[in-house]
Amino acid sequence: MRKVFSLLGLVMFTGLIFTSCTKDENEPVLPVVAFDQKPGFITGDATAAYGDTLFFGVILKGNGTDNLVKFMIKANDQTVLDSTINTQNFNIILSTIKGTNPKDVWSFSTTDVAGNRKEETITITANFGAINTYTTILMGAQDNATTESFLSLSDNAATLYLQAAAYQNQSKIDIFCFYENTPSHQNLMSLGSPASGITGVFTGQTSPDNYTFKNLTRFCKTELTSAQFDAIGDDALLLDQYKAADARKKASVLAVNDVYAFRIQSGLTGLFKVLEVNGDATGTLKIAVKIQKQ
Repeated sequence: MRKVFSLLGLVMFTGLIFTSCTKDENEPVLPVVAFDQKPGFITGDATAAYGDTLFFGVILKGNGTDNLVKFMIKANDQTVLDSTINTQNFNIILSTIKGTNPKDVWSFSTTDVAGNRKEETITITANFGAINTYTTILMGAQDNATTESFLSLSDNAATLYLQAAAYQNQSKIDIFCFYENTPSHQNLMSLGSPASGITGVFTGQTSPDNYTFKNLTRFCKTELTSAQFDAIGDDALLLDQYKAADARKKASVLAVNDVYAFRIQSGLTGLFKVLEVNGDATGTLKIAVKIQKQ
């Protein structure tokens, strides 16, 4: 009986060895997808601010037998690159700019001639900047003696000034409100800045025409809706919507729910939405503002 047990044990052990060897022999050897470890390259999950340039150095290696024949890059399941190759080793450098998505999942995959596929992913999580939000800013046009026409957006505050006080704080003035009624610009509520070259609107010694220190703010109209403006909680869309090539020294023909991007002299970028437009040169303009924190 002892001999029978020993023989059975030997048969079972031999069978285990045979099965294990067969599995190892049939297991495919996958290609390798790796990332360049040089400084400045993305090597794994990371965070990025809006506008950051991201560099991926992708290194592909075959299994030594089956050539790599396909290489694909996707971002959030959208194909960025779909390339045919025929080699054991392949390197590529990809650069991209971080956009407005809160999270981007990049996938890098390769397939060899035998159908063996390998994929690696990297997740870029947004690290966008904080903003200040001012839900209601009421400004008066040039002949409104009781409602402030001048706005400062420095020092993480929205500060309004009447004309005389603005003159005493001219280095802080970023925007002024005025009403236009000229042959070429009739019945328009507008926004400008001391360095815009808009003259003859405010009168007297304290007019922006006489400032020693003049800040320039530039504006460009966006296609954002009122609801999209309201939903903004960081600086990504502010920066995305400001187009320097399209920016002008004046925001005019202002209408309710218009959304404009702007950049003040200090470089801070913001958006404003028009809430109300009332009257003429003695009237008012009500806006909401979102701007980067200093």
